[in-house]
Amino acid sequence: MLRPGTLLGERYEIIEKIGAGGMSIVYKAKDNRLQRFVAIKELREEFVQDEEFVSKFRKEALSAASLSHPNIVGIYDVGSDHELHYIVMEYVEGHTLKQVIEEEGPFDPKMVLELGVQMVSALKHAHQKKIIHRDIKPQNILMTTDGVLKVTDFGIAKAVDSSTIVATGNAIGSVHYFSPEQAKGKYVNESSDLYSCGIVLFELATRKLPFEADSHISIALKHINEELPKPSTINPNIPSNLENLILKATAKNQADRYQNADEMLHDMRGILQNPNYEVKGSNYEEHTILLSAADTQLLRESPQKIIKEEANHVDEESIFEEQVNFSDEEDVDDGEVSTFYRVVASMGGVLATLALVVVISLACVFWLPNLGKAKTYSVPNVIDMTLKEAQEMIENSNLKYKVVQLETEEVADGIVIDQDPAAGTVAKKNTIIELTVAINDNKENETVTNETIQIPDFSNMESTEVMRQIVKLGLQVGETEFEYSDTIESGKVIRHTPKAGSTAKQGDVIDLVISKGIEKSESITVPNLVGMTPDEAKVTLERLKLKLGKQKEEFSDTEAGYIIRQTLSVGTTVEEGAKIDITVSKGPQKPEETPEPEESMPPETSTSPEPSEPSEPESTPTPTTQNHTIALPAGTEVKESYHLVVKLTLDDGTDNVIIDEIVAYENFPKTVSVIGTGSGKLDIYIDGKGYQENITF
Repeated sequence: MLRPGTLLGERYEIIEKIGAGGMSIVYKAKDNRLQRFVAIKELREEFVQDEEFVSKFRKEALSAASLSHPNIVGIYDVGSDHELHYIVMEYVEGHTLKQVIEEEGPFDPKMVLELGVQMVSALKHAHQKKIIHRDIKPQNILMTTDGVLKVTDFGIAKAVDSSTIVATGNAIGSVHYFSPEQAKGKYVNESSDLYSCGIVLFELATRKLPFEADSHISIALKHINEELPKPSTINPNIPSNLENLILKATAKNQADRYQNADEMLHDMRGILQNPNYEVKGSNYEEHTILLSAADTQLLRESPQKIIKEEANHVDEESIFEEQVNFSDEEDVDDGEVSTFYRVVASMGGVLATLALVVVISLACVFWLPNLGKAKTYSVPNVIDMTLKEAQEMIENSNLKYKVVQLETEEVADGIVIDQDPAAGTVAKKNTIIELTVAINDNKENETVTNETIQIPDFSNMESTEVMRQIVKLGLQVGETEFEYSDTIESGKVIRHTPKAGSTAKQGDVIDLVISKGIEKSESITVPNLVGMTPDEAKVTLERLKLKLGKQKEEFSDTEAGYIIRQTLSVGTTVEEGAKIDITVSKGPQKPEETPEPEESMPPETSTSPEPSEPSEPESTPTPTTQNHTIALPAGTEVKESYHLVVKLTLDDGTDNVIIDEIVAYENFPKTVSVIGTGSGKLDIYIDGKGYQENITF
């Protein structure tokens, strides 16, 4: 697990953990280069040694990075740091659609369709890129605070159901939402994703799942064998056209469903525009496509009873339970049908049915008895971890723990030095792991009890020292948040909950708020204001979060009203809110008028020559503005952003940096305003690679 403050790729700073799944842990982080929040998905360490899986993980993530759609969570980057592999994604403020359904469902038909349009539009974009999601479910769909859906985990599901992962018994899809062909391990296509969408629409409209059972295998069999219940039997307010749309999307036979996202979108939009819109059904009658009712009953009559889980708390796991052994060597392509089903598919009529009965009977003898056993988990290795790290790893493994303190001078405070059972032991859910934690004081070895403890004041103390003291007291470090503070140094505790003086029992949690120090303003590059009017300069500075300072005027050869000097040099970096003073031209200074001499009688003997007319002052060219468009040169690598520098050099030798900033890919071609006189050259650099263009004002 990554600690807050960890820097990945010399760019992404971990802020906090925000979620976890079977294959990854998700963190909120800050992109220090582009000054924005991102989400980082870290591949769990148990997968990092599997080179084939890591390769597919990266390949699918890079494939998903090609998707750009308002209803898809964007993937920004894929990286690795030593043995750590991660994906950098768009950070979305909001909740999962599953949470929204549980809190606000069921939804009215209009809302169901509007959300459905967003979901299917995202899939249409992915399918056009030849990407099948394979794990559509409300848990993989985020809803922003503005009500916009964002589908996530594109491509990851494809990596998960590779042969490598199936061999270890992990998820190949979420059993409540996957299609019959996924349940059987057969070929999936666009209609498989649309089937899952139909299940999500069913849940949006009813707040219930169509299939529930005692085990995941039983649920999968329902997807294969049983017709979907009509949504209107649960929610009578569902109109017939919406019900027909859901039933068509979830047809057992792939050929009977919507064949692509456009077809499904057409019907959804048709209902939204016309309440009387008719959804045309499939050309085929719904039918059972694999097992008979008798065969299904045989499967259910396992010698050992399976304990029923609460409907709202069934883990979304693979139909393939951990006890099932699969081939570790066979590498099955996505488009291949599993060996078992290829054999069955080659049989016809009664022969296929008889073969299935034999296989099912053997399964009852050799396989199904194991399904009644409690699910087991491998005990992780937490030795040499801090207590907090060990706590999170054990809890993520569906186990529990207790702490025994051991005085020792050989190991740092708060470090786990022993565990029982040992790492790798197979244990049942909620098995208690005894952790021996080092302490460096004179106390005798003791087991943590429920003694009352008075919480000391940890404010303004180093967070690492506070965490050690919390462990010494037999308490646990809970949530850690980070805030800027003008008074508390970075790394020290601002406050904690419960407060100082409160009482707690052994094992209670102390939440900490840790200082990030004084919030530093963003560094901003000073623009070139020379040649602008004060109004233009003010607009430019406000856009950059800078301020126009004092103004003074003086005569110059530049036309009146234009800036001729600024106090901060172009290209230097300053903090937000910095002021720039300017000097504005008053125009050329007019020559003083010579007073006329008093009239006098000139001497008769002399003549004065006629005075020559004063020469006109040489005119100064007026600066003009040109908009110059900069495009990415052909062959430039496509990536998230580029460092753009534009420098203007005039023929008279003056030069200015026009722009020096990071520009996102989508902002190219970029238009730059250039001010000057005469002619010159523009030097344009994109990520250090330059080219030159002539310019005439």
